[in-house]
Amino acid sequence: MPSGADVVVIGAGLAGVSTAYWLARRGASVLVLEAYRPAWGASGRNAGIYLAGLHPMEDDTVLRKVLADEGFDPGYRRTGHLSLAASAEVMERFRAEVARRPPAATPLHALDRAGCAEILRMPMAPHFAGGRWMPDGHVIHPVRLVRGLAAAAERHGARIATGTRAVRVVAGRDTHLRVRTTRGTVQAGQVVYACNAEITRFCPTLAGFLRPVRGQMLATTALPPLFTSGMAVDFGTVYWQQTTDGSIVIGGRRSAEEFLPAAFPGFPPFEVRHRWTGVMDQTADGRPLIGAVPWANRQWVIAGFGGHGLPPGAGAGRGLAEAMDTGCRAGPSPAFDPARAVPAHQ
Repeated sequence: MPSGADVVVIGAGLAGVSTAYWLARRGASVLVLEAYRPAWGASGRNAGIYLAGLHPMEDDTVLRKVLADEGFDPGYRRTGHLSLAASAEVMERFRAEVARRPPAATPLHALDRAGCAEILRMPMAPHFAGGRWMPDGHVIHPVRLVRGLAAAAERHGARIATGTRAVRVVAGRDTHLRVRTTRGTVQAGQVVYACNAEITRFCPTLAGFLRPVRGQMLATTALPPLFTSGMAVDFGTVYWQQTTDGSIVIGGRRSAEEFLPAAFPGFPPFEVRHRWTGVMDQTADGRPLIGAVPWANRQWVIAGFGGHGLPPGAGAGRGLAEAMDTGCRAGPSPAFDPARAVPAHQ
């Protein structure tokens, strides 16, 4: 582990390695501190559903360019995405969402039961009122994405210290910050907190705005091809994909294994191969924190994606790297400025 760097990034999830990658490409010396190994946390514990949203950061042009430039394959596949409406009320919300969709946005369609059945090609429970279809939905292998991007960051000069937990960040008497770790102290010109809800250990003021939320996941044994697209119910109460090896990776509820046969009559028998949990970082207003820590100099934060960090991951890291380079403390977008998390009286 080096004695210091221009920038020390705490956390080697998608947000951390993406920021490190873009900073290294800009010529900064970067050290990433990771308590375990890349993608150990929420970035590697999700279902790999990749749905581009309306914000420019979620446009997958950035991701595609990185994959082309760096030459690694995280299993990024265009499968489409189907969300089933579990009630008439949700179906009305789907229709309203489609109606207000900007013309230039990724296409989105409201489907009746027959339209959903045409995509599914299997029986579905009678309570499903229809669905929402995104033809340009994608799936990805999240661990391969994070580790591929981490390796790319290293090729551009970044250093990644695994098994190294950051303990405390203190301001030095000079222009440097000192990051105390379980392997000693390193100096940093700037520090980026990219460690999910763990950020509140370093920035206690954010504890009332950023909170941990645990999600449940499981993977089944291999099954015959059943789902050709990414899937969800409502706005993500349950979500899943069938991977290329036949396993179904599903999350969103504790009884996920009971959901599949109840939702799809005649569903073939299966066993649960793995179970795991992941901790997401949810902000009070549902928007991420990307920008400077309001009360500190040379300290930045990128967090609060609330389980939706895959689509904006590469773009968010690039946006923060640009903001750090130009000194824009508000970050890449005023909507994500961490200053909004600080109570007015502080």
